[in-house]
Amino acid sequence: MIRTGISGIDEMLGPGIPEGTRVLFSLEPGVDGRLFMLSTLRSALLDGRRCLVVVPTSNESVFRCDLGAVGGAVAAAGQLTVIDSNARETINHEARSARKRKSCWISLLNDRVKEERIDVLFVYFDLLYEDLGLEGGLEAISVPGTGAPLTTVVEHLNLEGEALISRLASGNIFDLIFSLQSAYTTVPFFNFFTLEHVAWARMPRRSIPYTSTDSHVKLYIPKIIVTGPPYSGKSTFVANASDRGISVDRGDLNGFRTTVAMDLGWLHLKGFDISLCGTPGQPRFDPIIPQLVRSAMGIVLVIDATRPEDLGRARDLMEIAFASKLPLVVAVNKADLPHRLDEQAVRVSLKLREDVPVVFISALRRSDAHMVVEILVERMTVQHF
Repeated sequence: MIRTGISGIDEMLGPGIPEGTRVLFSLEPGVDGRLFMLSTLRSALLDGRRCLVVVPTSNESVFRCDLGAVGGAVAAAGQLTVIDSNARETINHEARSARKRKSCWISLLNDRVKEERIDVLFVYFDLLYEDLGLEGGLEAISVPGTGAPLTTVVEHLNLEGEALISRLASGNIFDLIFSLQSAYTTVPFFNFFTLEHVAWARMPRRSIPYTSTDSHVKLYIPKIIVTGPPYSGKSTFVANASDRGISVDRGDLNGFRTTVAMDLGWLHLKGFDISLCGTPGQPRFDPIIPQLVRSAMGIVLVIDATRPEDLGRARDLMEIAFASKLPLVVAVNKADLPHRLDEQAVRVSLKLREDVPVVFISALRRSDAHMVVEILVERMTVQHF
């Protein structure tokens, strides 16, 4: 098994990527996805794999510098072999037809794999596609292993969109396909990747936002809204779900604390960095809720199991927060106390769709709050936005 080295993706794939698997990172033009390939290469090297990288767009020293920037020197002597732009220039100079160029690449890659006892082949495919065509390029990199099946990881700038992804998946040309795309029309300033195809397991198609620095990729949920009637436990939920956070509240005339601006929380869960934003429950703050919901990816509606009279207010908040347009989970808080609400009563009163989860919890328990967030993240990422 090999791993991508990206927290969240590796958890999603479970044990890892099987030996002999053909992996594709398909990049939409303009998306910053270079670290997916580099991170996977670094992970393979750290695991002791012998790796061959075909990078026709660059020379070896520049590529090694780029790899080093991801996390320092990771390759032992003789562990990493690079075929760079010099090899491409030589082949294109000596072989004038695509057929002869393909033959040269097949011979070169087969020889290097055998001589260096390569475990994983990494290919930057764009210029091979340009020189040899799609079928020719794919044939050139279809190199048999020297014992255990050779794992192949490919990065490609996809100018053909979903049609190419569908063709590569349906033709069993790749066993694992990720498409990396821009999300400017959905979640501003974020990119996302989609798990398009997994040949060895039944997994749903998932779309997940990410951010990247110079050295690593982070899966990122930019905003989850936590809303609900006053005193339902929103602030407690955000506080116990979060690794860190702040709350802006004050005492009311009855001596209760009530949120007057918002609760903010941040947590790292199942490979995701997640931001939580809790809204005020009082009607006088309703005008700010649509602004808070902007760029949100999902909603947690918190209601009090001991106060069925607040369900009307909960319905109003669902409408104000555009809950029908976003993934939603209803968290029925204080379920550890005597209460009269059951799931059917909640569904009927709130007019929920059958697929909306209703979860009975105590917001005082961190595990309960995390369970609700996990359920919502699952709903958000399985849907292609």
